[in-house]
Amino acid sequence: MKNKSYTYNGFIYEQEGNKENDGVRIIHNKPYPDKVHKFYLINSYSVDALLNGYFYASHTNEINDVLDSSPFLWYASKPLSFDFYERFLDKDIPKEILLKFYDSDTQSDNLCKGYISLYFDVISNIFGIISLTADESGALMWAHYTQEKGFQLTFNADLLESSIKDKIDDGECFGMFPINYSQFLNPIDISGYSSMHIPFFYATNVKSDKWLYENEWRFLIGKKMMGVKNSKSGLNTKPDYVTSSKNRFTYYDSDLVEQITLGINFFTTQDFKLKWSEDGKHFKVSPKKTKNKCDSEFESYKRMLFYIYKNLKNKIYHSGIKYERDKNGTPFLIRTKERLDIEKIGWDTYVFTRTNEIIKIF
Repeated sequence: MKNKSYTYNGFIYEQEGNKENDGVRIIHNKPYPDKVHKFYLINSYSVDALLNGYFYASHTNEINDVLDSSPFLWYASKPLSFDFYERFLDKDIPKEILLKFYDSDTQSDNLCKGYISLYFDVISNIFGIISLTADESGALMWAHYTQEKGFQLTFNADLLESSIKDKIDDGECFGMFPINYSQFLNPIDISGYSSMHIPFFYATNVKSDKWLYENEWRFLIGKKMMGVKNSKSGLNTKPDYVTSSKNRFTYYDSDLVEQITLGINFFTTQDFKLKWSEDGKHFKVSPKKTKNKCDSEFESYKRMLFYIYKNLKNKIYHSGIKYERDKNGTPFLIRTKERLDIEKIGWDTYVFTRTNEIIKIF
């Protein structure tokens, strides 16, 4: 009798039905967040995603932790049946060649290593990962993902999930699921399952608790022909399977952006002409083009400011820092964000006005 569920670290990965191709639900006790956030480094890709209302569903080789969604999270304690190989591999392969591969793969010291490697090659072409966080403050997120120069988008979690599922008419959306942070990353024994659905959902959901600060919630996106990024994997000589990068785009209703928060170092004199008013309540900016700056970077700032002006008025915040005092009167630093008003006064020139509407982020 093959397993229909897998329990690890308080999470249950359970087949939803009795058919082999039925999906998997992840049962957990984490409360569903009211808001989720996406951090971006500013570049032409992130600006295009903002302007066109989509997330990029990453290939497993593009994730910044090599143990996340890794084939090493699978192992076989005993040989898989030949039926697994026959159903999974190309039907055009002569049976004698398939039998030779099966015999070699199931008698090696690393049982079924070839099957696992091939499975991940194929599955990564039809699945991608979207990562968000339920932590608004995200001090380490600002540093690691934006270098304090990028931006953060805030969404209502329930509305975002509904929007993505409504718009993905050419694939499937699984989630939103919280990450299963664990002290130990134990591989799952795939020999106990009639299909690889539960093992795959487990592998894409468990992470080291060293990443706990991210408070990540994740979508798993299934589409055809999303592309395989072998060239981003170390010591991997397999060629990329190249398709349009747009196959990994996952759209949402752009009106769902509740806030855009600009990093504390978003406006620098390296990137903008910047001038403060005498009373310190307003600052004027226009993107700066220099000999050392590529055209796409300059255009990204222009496009982003115009989009913010047209679509995100009353939703603009700027990261800040202020002092608070503890019960003994000792000062300590906290992060804040202040809402800004925006006015367009020239072709590429804008005036931002401080509102003193400050949110403390502890």
